[in-house]
Amino acid sequence: MAQERKKRRIVLTSVLKPVDDTRMFEKMGISLAQSGEYEVFIIAYPSSSDTSQQGIQFLPLEPFKRLSFKRLMAKWAVFRKLIMLKPAIVIFNTHELILPCILIKLFMEVKIVYDVRENYYRNILLSESFPWIVRWPLAMVVRFKEKLLAPAIDHFFLAEKGYENEFRFYRGGWTVIENKAAAMSAVDRLKVPNKIRLLFSGTLAASTGVFEAIEMAKALHKLDASVELTVIGYAALPSVREKIETYVKTNSWIRYTGGHVLVPHSEIEKAIQNADAGIISYPHSDHTINSHPTKLFEYLHARLPILLEKQWPWIARFESCKPFITYDAAKPDYAGILTSLKKESFYTESPSDVTWSSEEPRLLKALESLKKA
Repeated sequence: MAQERKKRRIVLTSVLKPVDDTRMFEKMGISLAQSGEYEVFIIAYPSSSDTSQQGIQFLPLEPFKRLSFKRLMAKWAVFRKLIMLKPAIVIFNTHELILPCILIKLFMEVKIVYDVRENYYRNILLSESFPWIVRWPLAMVVRFKEKLLAPAIDHFFLAEKGYENEFRFYRGGWTVIENKAAAMSAVDRLKVPNKIRLLFSGTLAASTGVFEAIEMAKALHKLDASVELTVIGYAALPSVREKIETYVKTNSWIRYTGGHVLVPHSEIEKAIQNADAGIISYPHSDHTINSHPTKLFEYLHARLPILLEKQWPWIARFESCKPFITYDAAKPDYAGILTSLKKESFYTESPSDVTWSSEEPRLLKALESLKKA
């Protein structure tokens, strides 16, 4: 009887992301498990939904508040689990885990990969996530740590092609693996008579444009009462949640899901499939200018018409498919936007290269090269 080939043990880990995080689980985790080469473990924040997947073992951390002592200690809980698992490869996606993962290399033979999903330096400095008085020193500490410890990291995954210009400290080589859409079931988007259903999905914050989206929907609703808005996603800051809730209380046509809880990706997908158009409304900022938000790929994959400001450099990449209604944020033509929503034909051709299937080979090839390094 032929002996079954031993699989390499690989761990994907985070601190704040849940174990069923779309990129970590639905994309990388499932790709690795289905390759037949890896025994896959995911260590991360506990999920609000029941998660199971053949070939993947989930090791949730103890729950904690975003700003708490338990949050500071979570990285050492990850460290202890890694010592127990003795993996061949660790893929981590937050600066908080750089030091624990490097220390693991002192105890065992392991390759470590930093999956760079955010420019933490710019995000801390330019977003509202932290009180302004600590932003600059905290951002400097994070960037110093990344630069100082980079030589000990074996490889980098970059979730944005623009990060090739924003980061200059990767020493072990890098691979761009964009955060494209997970495979979604076919959409039969039935038009509800006398309704225009708009959607804002994903992270809810001032820096992601949730309030710009609500104001746009309000302006369109004022012109046509059939306009409705669904806001769905997680808001880390209480002030953001409170402001959204105020809008919802005074506007019955706005629906709000999530807020203080992480929303399962399956619910985001349902919201996309039930919408008539999605809004992408990031305000101008250096920390998002190079971003291709995940929802861009998700909306394109679902052939959902997209309202967005005309300044984005990546519009040209997909313009031939006619997925967009663009506007000038300084002087939006709401009547024109409304006319386009009602009369324009979208997606004259299917968008290409927007799903995870194009990124999976790069992931597997990069990890295969680590075997030989």
